[in-house]
Amino acid sequence: MIQRLQTVYLLLAVICLGILFLADGAWTSAATASLAWYVPVSMGLFGLAAAGGVTAIFLYKDRKRQRSLVVAMQIVVLLALVLKVVLNSMAGGFASISTDATFEYWVGFGAPVMAYLMFLMARRGIDKDTDLIKSMDRLR
Repeated sequence: MIQRLQTVYLLLAVICLGILFLADGAWTSAATASLAWYVPVSMGLFGLAAAGGVTAIFLYKDRKRQRSLVVAMQIVVLLALVLKVVLNSMAGGFASISTDATFEYWVGFGAPVMAYLMFLMARRGIDKDTDLIKSMDRLR
């Protein structure tokens, strides 16, 4: 399980998504003031992606299912990030970035991007493992 590099990438993606839940400033934006459903939906999507990442770690014996789950988690993180950016821009949240943007505010946007990149690297590692197994099967 740990001997494969994609497991490390999946663990880093889960940690990035977990950091979101620890940073309160990530959830206080212009969209939270105007939309009551924004925070629960965003937290649900990021929580779903984190749970999927943990599940994908333990699917190391079934590469096909692991890859499909990682691709699904990439889509979920991307959907949540687009939702976050679009709703904040519609609510006028980016107009006041220079005055009241805190470190936790930037964590709210940086952590999902990092999680997406870690899921991408994990998918590439799974693909490399699959190619290695196919090449070994040809040699037999």
